Amino acid sequence: MTRPASIHRALQASWSLLTVLVLATASTGAAAAETAMQSDSPPSPPPSQPASSVDAYAEFKRLFDAGEHAAAVEAGRRVVALTEQEQSEGTETLQVALMNLGLAQQLAGDYLGAEQSYLRAIALIEAAGRITSPRLARAQAGLATAYYSDRRYDLAAPALDRAVALSRRSEGLFNEDQLPLLAKQADSLTQLGQLEQALQARRYALRLVERKHGQRSLRFAKELESLGRWYSMVAAYEASRTTLLKSLKTVEELEGPGSINLVGPLTALAENAQRWLFDPVARAQATGEEERRTMFHDSSAMPELPGLSSSTIAAEGLRWLERAAELASTGPEPSPSLVAAVRTQLGDWHQARLELDRARPHYLQAWHAATQAAPADGRPLQEQIFGAPVLLQYRPVDGWDRYAQRPADEAERRHVELELTVDVQGRVQDVKVVSDAGDARFAARTVQSIEAARYRPRFSDGEPVATSGVRFLQPVFVLLGEVEEQQAPAPPVPAAGQGTG
Repeated sequence: MTRPASIHRALQASWSLLTVLVLATASTGAAAAETAMQSDSPPSPPPSQPASSVDAYAEFKRLFDAGEHAAAVEAGRRVVALTEQEQSEGTETLQVALMNLGLAQQLAGDYLGAEQSYLRAIALIEAAGRITSPRLARAQAGLATAYYSDRRYDLAAPALDRAVALSRRSEGLFNEDQLPLLAKQADSLTQLGQLEQALQARRYALRLVERKHGQRSLRFAKELESLGRWYSMVAAYEASRTTLLKSLKTVEELEGPGSINLVGPLTALAENAQRWLFDPVARAQATGEEERRTMFHDSSAMPELPGLSSSTIAAEGLRWLERAAELASTGPEPSPSLVAAVRTQLGDWHQARLELDRARPHYLQAWHAATQAAPADGRPLQEQIFGAPVLLQYRPVDGWDRYAQRPADEAERRHVELELTVDVQGRVQDVKVVSDAGDARFAARTVQSIEAARYRPRFSDGEPVATSGVRFLQPVFVLLGEVEEQQAPAPPVPAAGQGTG
């Protein structure tokens, strides 16, 4: 019933940038580490801190605020060292200094260093007998986020579970600080294939928002959209559709049919339709897996339409996407980044269907809009969208995950690695096998699958260009040693309809 973690990442790959841009709800600067669960700004030093530590902290904060996180790590280490010299072990000042250092290390990509800093801060807080302290909850949240950022989902999931429990103990069962933690917890559990537990986290977040803001609120509609996108990611397409339609209806009732806030659920509905159409097992799941349908059923959502045809799904998806594009482009001051995101998704819709003449105008509009947008994460938006080919449609080789549920001592994950060229039309050419994962026949089948794939081509100066040297990885789980000789292979399991390069 579940899919391994790798396929969830594969299903998201083509849509990750668009989701970030369209949602536009991520925090651009959170509260201080001493006052919030998720932090991009360190706290001020306590008034009792000696002058030398205050000076060191001021330099740390200057570097941190400037986004120079690697340099801030070194400054943060000096703050910790000075604090250790000037004050006794275990003080609150040292706890805060360690948490600040951990945050800087995490943002600098030093996840192991962040882990050690947060673990030490947690040990000091617990040794002081402050197990119900909000600071302990924040330190645990920092540790969990470091694991999550490092994609160590096996460690992130239990750490996030503890962070949520501590948050509820210190701030109440329905405090909103736990929402970003619940989102990460659900994603970690999803990556581990624990979909029922992930769904519980998602539904608790929805209940929390409902309790705080009510069902007739924009905040509730956005949480429904987030849940709908998750349903789509785990191939619960009908549940996604009904949940997103409820989000759409809520926004329309609150703000009218011309609201810019409709773009989120509209693009999510189109994304779900796209996944649904290209997933070869979707129709079987829709009609034959009652356990799965029951698991994802939500009695509070709008009623599902049984047996939707592919033509209906396609017509709906295109209509939703065209409406989103119109909304994004209207208004006194359209957002260039939003226009670029929606037009890119509309271009991808046609590109995946080999409708190149219909895809090209949308890509050009996206390119021109992206040139007007502010850089994101230090990179021009057009480079993020069009700087490299993006895989839009690919059917993984049947049976690649047949041994995915075996213990680690019985099976291991390997990768067939290919090198290829993506031409100006997004077609695959000149495929070469770099590594066959020890199975030449499986590698040959992977070549056949990738040759039928469709990419969004790379663009340069607004024009599509061919790109050579593109790397593609197809995971495969293989039995080890004697186990492979003693046991016959299981029947192939149909794979998902999209993947990643």
